[in-house]
Amino acid sequence: MKISFISFIFFILLFTLHANAGFIIPNIVAYKDNLINLIFEKNVETDIKIPGSSSAKADVYYDKKDTKTLKPVVIFVHGGAWIFGSKYEYSRIGSLLVEEDYVGVLPEYVLFPRGTIDDMVNDIYNSIVWTYNNIQKYGGNKDKIILSGHSAGAHLIALTAFKSALRMKNQNDYMMELPKLEKMVLFNGPYDFDDYDISKLFVDMDIERGITERLVTLLVNSEDVSPTDVLKTAKDNSISDFGMPEIVVYYTGKDQLVPEFSASNLMKQIRRVSPNTTLKSVYKDSYDHFTVVMGAQTNNKEQNQFFMELINM
Repeated sequence: MKISFISFIFFILLFTLHANAGFIIPNIVAYKDNLINLIFEKNVETDIKIPGSSSAKADVYYDKKDTKTLKPVVIFVHGGAWIFGSKYEYSRIGSLLVEEDYVGVLPEYVLFPRGTIDDMVNDIYNSIVWTYNNIQKYGGNKDKIILSGHSAGAHLIALTAFKSALRMKNQNDYMMELPKLEKMVLFNGPYDFDDYDISKLFVDMDIERGITERLVTLLVNSEDVSPTDVLKTAKDNSISDFGMPEIVVYYTGKDQLVPEFSASNLMKQIRRVSPNTTLKSVYKDSYDHFTVVMGAQTNNKEQNQFFMELINM
């Protein structure tokens, strides 16, 4: 119990140290508004059990009046620094997807310290497979599934996709390939724990398997924790694709949680390992870590539109 508490405090310090305090009150407002929205949203089925941990569930947002016309599907995985967050906080994104003629799937996954990163990856993997196998009865087209995630959610979907494509071990078993997806859209993800290495406080240099990443590996009892490092284990031009032909990487200039080079380093590895993958990068200099996703959470018209533009790229 003592180790879990220390680990919990470590994660809070590590991933909120750079956050600006102005985020807290808006987030509470967004949380309340999304819970209210969920209560009154008629086009949703909540807490569908998914294979995996006890936390593995999904909410499916869909047009209940029309399930015969198959629509494209968006899986959206929430963030929260691997220690907090819930699909309920993003119900407005589910509602937005229905309004835009999509079927939305919002999965829940186990959080630290109840689960390791391997456990989170397993829950995300199972959510994707479940969606592929079951979404048609909700009016979704299994051949047009877009996988998306924000912050820790972006980290987890990238890690899941890369480990699956490389058939790496997860929870001591080799992963199977994912069903074919249309694309993956990454919102403000942290893709390498070395980006937060303690050594960077003293020396500005590239860190490989530094103190911070080794601590994270130890604390969460998972060996492969950084999507960028996972790709570094693969040879040049060794992957035709990662289970989807296209990847969109969105990152921002005023992000106080994730440095810009986290995205650029990831894209460098994607291009090296899988040159055939269509890679699109979208950079917004004036936006921060939360601008787009929180804008969609709070039903901001401009950010709703931009969120959907990224999904539709």
